[in-house]
Amino acid sequence: MDFAAALSGAEDEAAAFEARLQPVYSEAIRLAFGMLRNSALAEDAAQEAALRAWRSRRNLREGTDLRPWLLAIVANCCRDVRRSSWWRLGGGQAAVELTEPVSPDRNENREAVYDLRDALRRLGHRDRLVIVLRYYLDLSHEDVAAVTGQTETAVRARASRALRRLRLDLASEDDA
Repeated sequence: MDFAAALSGAEDEAAAFEARLQPVYSEAIRLAFGMLRNSALAEDAAQEAALRAWRSRRNLREGTDLRPWLLAIVANCCRDVRRSSWWRLGGGQAAVELTEPVSPDRNENREAVYDLRDALRRLGHRDRLVIVLRYYLDLSHEDVAAVTGQTETAVRARASRALRRLRLDLASEDDA
């Protein structure tokens, strides 16, 4: 095989991988944003996850769904960001973005939106991950289990406990 043929084969493989990645890439960014609350960091994490996925593409069995595999890599990249010394020193918090409600007549909901985001931030990482995957990305319990490496029963229990904590947290803010 000559160099041109090898290069053409590599380009074909890259194009095929990109075609499989493209439909789930926006979900990868949404997951990263849900975990990091910063669009620049979310895009960086999604790009890093895509690169890691490309490097590990031979580990993905033929016919296996790319979505849970890629989202698990994204979650790991977000964990790496949150574990970094830069994040612990406040770098991630200094750049937190809070988007405003779309419509001016929804201003009365602004405080509720901020309260919910604050309550989500107070959840532990694993609880927040399950909530973001299940309710923000609308993944099934089965897909959340595949992404997190837990059983479906464990995901259901974690989601239930996390929702209970959110309700209690939000109720205590209403009482205050």
